[in-house]
Amino acid sequence: MAETVSVDDQGIWVVRPNGTTGLPWVEVTKVAVYASALPPDGRRILWMDATHVSGEFVEINDLTAGFDEAVAAVASRSGRGPVDLSRLQSSDPPVEIYRAEA
Repeated sequence: MAETVSVDDQGIWVVRPNGTTGLPWVEVTKVAVYASALPPDGRRILWMDATHVSGEFVEINDLTAGFDEAVAAVASRSGRGPVDLSRLQSSDPPVEIYRAEA
């Protein structure tokens, strides 16, 4: 079973072979996307970090089924336009796509 990520009105959900990790929206403080380069060949991988009110976070990478759709859904939820993931480089700072209202 492959990992999958989904976003709905309740929160962000990652289904893994050993169970589901969920972050309800009321517990999410921010979400950001960024790129990194994996050794040894520098292969580019994208990440989405969803930060919990406790400071803990859930990291989801673009090898996870539903990644692009999840990023789009989070950005849409915040009223932000779509994020051009193809332009993210490992030298770029994280791009915040969601921040909880204070």
